[in-house]
Amino acid sequence: MITVFTPTYNREDTLRILYKSLKNQTMKDFQWVVVDDGSKDKTENLIKSFIQEGEINILYKKIKNGGKMRAINIGLSLASEEYFFIVDSDDYLNEKALELIQEEIVTLPSDFAGIVFRKVEVNKNGEIKYKDESFGEDQIDSNPIDIFYNKKILKDKAEIIKTSIMREFPFPEIENEKFFPEGYIWNKIGEHYSFRYIDKGIYYYKYLIDGYTKRFEEVLKENPKGFKKYYFYMIGKNIPIKNKIKFIIRFIQSKYYDIKKNRGK
Repeated sequence: MITVFTPTYNREDTLRILYKSLKNQTMKDFQWVVVDDGSKDKTENLIKSFIQEGEINILYKKIKNGGKMRAINIGLSLASEEYFFIVDSDDYLNEKALELIQEEIVTLPSDFAGIVFRKVEVNKNGEIKYKDESFGEDQIDSNPIDIFYNKKILKDKAEIIKTSIMREFPFPEIENEKFFPEGYIWNKIGEHYSFRYIDKGIYYYKYLIDGYTKRFEEVLKENPKGFKKYYFYMIGKNIPIKNKIKFIIRFIQSKYYDIKKNRGK
């Protein structure tokens, strides 16, 4: 019923933690698809050792380095289950995560895109770093724009989306760029489908020094066309003016970096 998908690049050290959390799941009926985005460490050997253990159903594919978004699109082509759940290689799950997801899927209206749980930030020791923030209600049927800009639920979330719907909205693949903001896809899906938000924390994450979030400015400079497309899209949304101004500034910034990058070729 659920494909857990992990794009990875040189995460041999953190993949062991994720794998352990998947082995410990109380619900075993799931597929783990791992797309290795050209890792130069021993990720391939590590995943093959996991496969040999035979503890969970694993599908592994190594590709030429092309960025997380291309890896997600490839993962979608490999997924065989009804729902698609992206779990990054430096994160891990509560042992009852997939059981809770399955329980909610059973009652989800057929015309909904999927369900969304809370992510919980932890420190380097795995302890909850900040107060675990609630959605405010046990269940909310809504969309990402409303949740973020009207209900002010701002923290990172764990989306579990129907695989067929994810395939309707593949990530844009831009030549010479390796990153595209995920919010673009969730918001695009939200224009056509509703999501069910469940006030339970099932996904544990921490910000790494070399992660995308910590390197935002660098990532923006390296991927200006993708960010420009995202910011232009968000400028056209019905959102508060202060947020729209922020996106306009970011759009100008990404356009500048795009021009500068082209001149440097």
